[in-house]
Amino acid sequence: MKYLIFTAALFCGLFSYAQTVTGIKNSQAMVTLEGNEGLQKGTSVQFLNHELEIVGHGEVIKISNGGKKALIKIQAGKVQPGMTLEKVPAPSQANTDATTSAPAPSISYAALSDKDKDILARGEISRTRYVVGGILGTYPLGLGIGHAVQGRYTEKGWIFTVGELASIAALAAGLGNCTWSSYDNDNCENSGGLIFLGVFGYVGFRIWEIIDVWAAPPEHNRRYQQLKSMYPGSEITFQPGFIPMAGGGGLGFQMTF
Repeated sequence: MKYLIFTAALFCGLFSYAQTVTGIKNSQAMVTLEGNEGLQKGTSVQFLNHELEIVGHGEVIKISNGGKKALIKIQAGKVQPGMTLEKVPAPSQANTDATTSAPAPSISYAALSDKDKDILARGEISRTRYVVGGILGTYPLGLGIGHAVQGRYTEKGWIFTVGELASIAALAAGLGNCTWSSYDNDNCENSGGLIFLGVFGYVGFRIWEIIDVWAAPPEHNRRYQQLKSMYPGSEITFQPGFIPMAGGGGLGFQMTF
């Protein structure tokens, strides 16, 4: 009887100190804390699956006033409800100097999210591609051409191609109807909606495109370097380039692995 009571108490004690993921929203995980192992804002943690394998990494960004809940920013890996987490062990004092320059702990490639895999596949955006793409995406072309130069057309550049061409088409249709209405001594009220949609749609897409073509690549490169340190294995990258062919050449993509 004493043995059963001791076993039950030990089980409850172990369970009470589990840190369990209860929900996922965007790139943040809500965690229930039962004895938080000294977790505080800024603490690095690692997520474990049911086989106690490390499948992701994160950082504590907020803890509830009662200390029972925590919000974790997921930095890498695929995290699902039901998983547990633990504080990343701090290096011992004797090995502090040796581990100062050590890379971040690596995780398996399969555990990376699709977005992180895509970032690794695209590789780092060079300064030349960044600047040339930024200029072409700002003036005079737009239409997602700058994103294509940066290697980001399938990610977001196509949105600006479709959006800006659709806005131009709406504007042209509205102006065309207005022109024919003037010949019939009518007014342009029926075409005002198309003209408004075309003008403001085009301006909106252009502002969005200009901001994204300059702001997104630095964030992409920062995340790429972070992932590369976590996953030092070989990666495949695609870069636009000139492909020689019989009688000339053409544009294409160069694959490096």
